[in-house]
Amino acid sequence: MEKAMLLKVEKTGEILKLIDGRRLRVNPGDMPNACTWLPTTELEISEGGSGLFSVSVHNIADDVVIRGMWI
Repeated sequence: MEKAMLLKVEKTGEILKLIDGRRLRVNPGDMPNACTWLPTTELEISEGGSGLFSVSVHNIADDVVIRGMWI
């Protein structure tokens, strides 16, 4: 698990851009949660899940976990 910081949410929750420049495509079912996340939100990211959206992103502030994939 690694720590990261959110820079912005793009395309109404479809894409998360991290402060280090990496980008994640959000699982469509998780977009309603992701679109409410604010810049500078601290995240915990872990990889290794199954399926297309194998990256787990935990918003530490509101304790919500979404699934995504690197793009």
